[in-house]
Amino acid sequence: METHREPAVAGMFYTGNPQALKQEVAGFIGESAGLSNQQVKFIIVPHAGYIYSGRIAGKSFAEIEGVDYKKVMLLGPSHRYSFRGAAESEEQFWTLPTGEAKIAALNHPQVLRDSRYHQMEHCLEVQMPFLLHLLPEAKYSPLLLSGSYQSSAKLADFLVELDDEETLWVISSDFNHVGPNFNHYPSDYGFGSGEAMDLQAIDHIVAGDISGLIRFMEKTDATICGALPILTSMHMIKSMNRPEFTFKSYDCSGNQTRDKNSVGYASLFS
Repeated sequence: METHREPAVAGMFYTGNPQALKQEVAGFIGESAGLSNQQVKFIIVPHAGYIYSGRIAGKSFAEIEGVDYKKVMLLGPSHRYSFRGAAESEEQFWTLPTGEAKIAALNHPQVLRDSRYHQMEHCLEVQMPFLLHLLPEAKYSPLLLSGSYQSSAKLADFLVELDDEETLWVISSDFNHVGPNFNHYPSDYGFGSGEAMDLQAIDHIVAGDISGLIRFMEKTDATICGALPILTSMHMIKSMNRPEFTFKSYDCSGNQTRDKNSVGYASLFS
């Protein structure tokens, strides 16, 4: 009997109307041209509501348009549960308004297999409409990561073994959450804005400075929710001898809402 994960945030983070969703996703991707001069292996993408972060996400996904990846590994932060390591979903398919994503079980001794962690989690689900638009026949392995920043090296050690030439790695992360709703104020750490904080973090990422990013996170109490997946991917890039991440674009919700509360979004690729 086939098992399906039903969408948790359709109609909230993105429209539940299939036709409107297809048009929106295609539009976001179509707004940006690919910059990479070689096949991209990693992209960092935001996971907020499309009204806020869809355009930045589209800039990352534009880097993989036209490439026929057979396998997609998704790494995202667990917002609702804490555990140690990586956790995969138990279902065979993830249902989205625009289709079904085929899930490839890893059945790896270092991967927890528990759908409870994924059931209400949004950070990987919001990537699926983009991916189904570009790679409808690929097989997907969504993984949530949880643990200390230092655990990123151990996670990378076994994840890099799952890579092959036809694999894409999608790293899901928003950047700093600032303002009274998050009780996080850039001025407390000598920054004029959340954007300034984010750009310093991005400097560490594009430099491949893993220890520097960890120090930055700890020194500023940074609220980059996908820091563990980002750090893990940085270790993997070094193991694969790939170029470090290239920064493509940035925005934050405060630019759109003019609200005191703001979340940063960035597009990077390697």
